[in-house]
Amino acid sequence: MADIERIRKMINEELANWDLPSIAVGIVKDGEVVLAEGFGMANEEKQLASNPDALYQIGSCSKAFTAAACAKLVDMGLLEWDKPIHHYMPWVEFKDTFTTMNVTVRDLLCHRTGLPRHDAYWIDGPWTRKECVEKLKTMNPAWSFRSHWCYQNTCYVCAGMLVETLSGKSWEDFVREEIFEPLGMTRSFFYVEDIANDDNASVGYARLHPTDLTGYKKVDFLKSDREDKAAGVGAPYGPAGSIISTVNDMLKWVQFNLDNGRVGDTQVISEENMKEVHKAQMLMSSALLVPFPEEDMYAYAMGWFIEMYRGHYRIEHGGNINGYSALVTMVPDQNLGIVTLVNFDNGFMTYGASYQITDDFLGVEGGDWNNRWREIVKQVFESAPEQMKALRGEQIEGTQPSRSLADFTGTYRNPTYGDIVIGSGEEGLTFTYNKASSPLAHFHYDTFTITDEQHLLSGMNLTFDTGKDGRVNGLAIGITLEPSMPDEVFLKV
Repeated sequence: MADIERIRKMINEELANWDLPSIAVGIVKDGEVVLAEGFGMANEEKQLASNPDALYQIGSCSKAFTAAACAKLVDMGLLEWDKPIHHYMPWVEFKDTFTTMNVTVRDLLCHRTGLPRHDAYWIDGPWTRKECVEKLKTMNPAWSFRSHWCYQNTCYVCAGMLVETLSGKSWEDFVREEIFEPLGMTRSFFYVEDIANDDNASVGYARLHPTDLTGYKKVDFLKSDREDKAAGVGAPYGPAGSIISTVNDMLKWVQFNLDNGRVGDTQVISEENMKEVHKAQMLMSSALLVPFPEEDMYAYAMGWFIEMYRGHYRIEHGGNINGYSALVTMVPDQNLGIVTLVNFDNGFMTYGASYQITDDFLGVEGGDWNNRWREIVKQVFESAPEQMKALRGEQIEGTQPSRSLADFTGTYRNPTYGDIVIGSGEEGLTFTYNKASSPLAHFHYDTFTITDEQHLLSGMNLTFDTGKDGRVNGLAIGITLEPSMPDEVFLKV
């Protein structure tokens, strides 16, 4: 057994070293909770100390709940892992017919449809959950079906719609009734309203500046205009990342997974299908974040990342959403589960602490994981300007736009991403997409740069195009954030 006091000391010291407001940590070992504790301030304004019942958003750790919900449907005889989803939802289409006719729920849950992330459209977007799934038909693939792994949130929204279609309930109600309630997860929710109005809830923070390594500010929740708790309507992206929970509740979830779907003497989801959820389904060409010499064999299961870590099969998944980061880690052959929840945007102490705790239970010294992860974050921040510069390409000095700036203004539309509005301000052109606006700076010729550092697409270039009639008729922008993809085209309307 690891030294729990040593772990507490490490967490307190590293919370200060990372300069974060709080972290809540839970550890279950051999069926017993050996640590469930909060460190730091969950809400600095209210002086609310973090604690194991404080609410945190878990972001993409929600994906494993969607996979488990699908496993429950398989148990109920309503769903088959490898039956094409067009048999269940014939209205769902992909851009190519072969994918449409063959994609299964397994494909959706292990990210092998050939689609890149295509995330920008749904962040602060106006779409309903069904409209998000309908956009699969217009999304440009980057790879052929089942040939490449790429994380894809909309496919999880589609899996959530499958849960709704087959159960006749909302995804939220099905997960609550079939997972939260049998597990006794009484402090787990789906709506921003639940965390915003709770007396024992954290608030989210982020760095003052995207490249700062210290200091932070409070940030707003990611709140969808379509979210309406009273009407039973959740966030459109819900099945991919809307769950709110606590360390105490998440430890129940971890134990449930370590026990392969069993709670006490009750088999809530069959052992066969829980093992299917945990089994490596799609090999990844490299680690999602950073490859380490202690790791080998990167793969994705269904709602879980899989690695061999120091010779042990490790199951884990992280989550990030406005102002929050989370990580759930399991080492089944050690009967070990770890939960780390941080009220901080891209708060990688979740990884540093979880890896260090894992080593403590494995009896391994020298990992130095918090310092290693901090160095990685530092390198990423420091290299970001150069990477963006490389993405933009070499600037040609001394050029001018081909026409007056007023000719570029207007609304430009893309079937997946919706509308970009180019306006004019006191200092030149402005760029507005999904509520967020930024000034545009001239780069060269008819190419301009999005300059607001807080904008989702900050630093990216867009290039205007001219039609045969000599008028501006479109713009192109690498909004997919996938380097292997051509720019998405928006046509002037």
